[in-house]
Amino acid sequence: MLGKSKNDEKRREISVPIIAVQGTALFVCLLIVLVIGSFFQYRQNIQSAASAETAAVAMLQQINDDQAKQIEQLAKTTTSLKADLERLNSLDAEIRRIVNNEDAQNPSRAGTVRPSANYKGQGGPQVRPDIIDINQLANALQSEVKIREQSLAELKQEVIARQVRLAATPSIWPVSGDVTSRFGWRNSPFGSGNDWHPGIDIANSFGTPVFATADGQVVRSGWADGYGNLVQIDHGNGIASLYGHNSQNIVAVGQVVKKGQIISYLGSTGNSTGPHVHYEVRVNGNAVNPESFLLLK
Repeated sequence: MLGKSKNDEKRREISVPIIAVQGTALFVCLLIVLVIGSFFQYRQNIQSAASAETAAVAMLQQINDDQAKQIEQLAKTTTSLKADLERLNSLDAEIRRIVNNEDAQNPSRAGTVRPSANYKGQGGPQVRPDIIDINQLANALQSEVKIREQSLAELKQEVIARQVRLAATPSIWPVSGDVTSRFGWRNSPFGSGNDWHPGIDIANSFGTPVFATADGQVVRSGWADGYGNLVQIDHGNGIASLYGHNSQNIVAVGQVVKKGQIISYLGSTGNSTGPHVHYEVRVNGNAVNPESFLLLK
């Protein structure tokens, strides 16, 4: 036999089972598929996240826009409410001046002075309202509303009290007609000389209705020397009114009467020279000039 060459000695025959080759190829293919799938899944996730972020940004932008519109609308509403309150303040001040006959420059109890008609200057920087400004204005308006409610409640009570005082104050004529004798010294209608007349005489036709000049309670209804048929009404606060020479009294003692209510009919009873009513007003028992109470025509 010939001897082996060196090259033959170096050659080795490597035998690999076919199943191992197939398994390796399958593993590589699966790995490639997994990598490609992971890549596409990652890409899809990135795109989904980007879309979600874009949608979230759009939603936040929409929310911000809606909030900005709401803030602007709320600012306009609060500004309008403030203007309404200012008008109420001015109305409150005007009513108080009418009720109490105050000086035109006096402020109302809400602390607001009526705006001047001569000066219209306004100005300042233009600033977009924010939620802090709106909240501060809303709180201020709430406080002002409470002040306004209290002020108007007080004003209501003042008006009611004033109405009660006015209703109980003699302020209308007891009868239509001619004033034939005024309050104070006069020439005596019964002869020579002068006498003191504690009221006013108003003449008219026999049977003319005589009216109560204020709310009150009848404390006398009947005959009184000199006055003839007399009605006397107590109005409270020390004020009383008397109606003399009536042909007929139609109210009774203790009866409550209202201003303008018929209490008797004009006549000429007692010391009288003709049909008339003797109208008298007393304050704390003292006769005063009735014309100081009357709404003179």
